[in-house]
Amino acid sequence: MPRRPATTRPFNSHMHQVLDAVTALPAGASVLDAGCGGGAVARWLAEEGGYDVLGIDLELPADAATHGRLALPGGGGLQLDTGDLLHLAAEPGRRRYDAVLLFGVLHYGGSADAVRRMLRAADRLAAPSAPIGLSWICDEVPLTYEEAYLPGRHLVGAALTALGRTRAHSSDRDITHTHGGSPVHDHRIVYEIWRRP
Repeated sequence: MPRRPATTRPFNSHMHQVLDAVTALPAGASVLDAGCGGGAVARWLAEEGGYDVLGIDLELPADAATHGRLALPGGGGLQLDTGDLLHLAAEPGRRRYDAVLLFGVLHYGGSADAVRRMLRAADRLAAPSAPIGLSWICDEVPLTYEEAYLPGRHLVGAALTALGRTRAHSSDRDITHTHGGSPVHDHRIVYEIWRRP
């Protein structure tokens, strides 16, 4: 039986719609959070849901690293490491996960080919019935302050459909913000869940 995380829902409602695909899994299920940032989602899933979570990020803050797997009191496990999705997927005999998350990752790919490689890697790391949860800044609201590659829904959809997956959920939200010294700007963030039929 799934163990629902506590009443605390620290993320936006769109993110929780994607996370619901994970929290429907039984406690102890394995989750890969690729591009985990500081590990907030990974830690929440492990602590509140009792999941066994590996979070990897190319630029994991040193103070977020767990230096191995931590067994948590509620039965979950958490490991946060510096790591790369493509390298992880290429490791011989690598385990497959009950859910794979790529939140805020695809728009760092830099090209359509790189995004396709990331999605193929996520699919290789996902168990046959595992959902793949995504969020990314898409190309529907053009960047006005810098040049950057933003993947579109069609690219992501075509890549995952070619891998035998179907879209189970899609939503988006527009945000206006500033970060890292950039001027105020707009983004459209897409949230999706992909499954095998």
